[in-house]
Amino acid sequence: MTYLNIIKKSCNDIIIKNNDKERYLNEKSVQMRLAFDLWKEKNTEPELEKCFNYKSHYKTYTDIFIQSNIKIGIEIKFKTRKVEDFNFINQGAITNGKLNSLVDIKRLLDLKKKREIDIGYFVFLTNDYLYWNNPRIGKSNSHEYSLVNKKKINVKFNKPNWSSKTFSEELDLTSIKTEKIIWNGEDKGVNNNSFRYFIVEV
Repeated sequence: MTYLNIIKKSCNDIIIKNNDKERYLNEKSVQMRLAFDLWKEKNTEPELEKCFNYKSHYKTYTDIFIQSNIKIGIEIKFKTRKVEDFNFINQGAITNGKLNSLVDIKRLLDLKKKREIDIGYFVFLTNDYLYWNNPRIGKSNSHEYSLVNKKKINVKFNKPNWSSKTFSEELDLTSIKTEKIIWNGEDKGVNNNSFRYFIVEV
């Protein structure tokens, strides 16, 4: 089984279990599950919170790093929305959540260009429909950072211009492998617990 297929299988299991009962409540638990499944299938121990430049003032990390015949970096985002009868919390800050996701993808791309990794995977899981719904168009350009299904992602994003932004530079993702965001998961309606995920290969 390929690394990508292992990640997909893990994500499918996570969202099925979370749609039934909260099993994975935070990003760390998802990170541990993915690392365990990769280790079990490939018999190669992953490194968590891998730092690539300890001596630098601005350190670069990946959530999971695997080195076998190839070097793989994995970044994970796990965002939740409070749902009745479940213990998930409202994380909110959707606009910056989308922006930070694209920043994570850019970080993997930069690591690949520096040959610190050969392949990068960005994994996003959420039960918050505001991530996959079409955004409202307002005065800022936050709508350009949407993560809607089939959104073309291997493009250059303009500098974010909203006041509470967490990043202020343009993002050039034109050289990543994935062309469009494809959400996976069952649609149970926006008011029910309905986890979905997508994966971007860098």
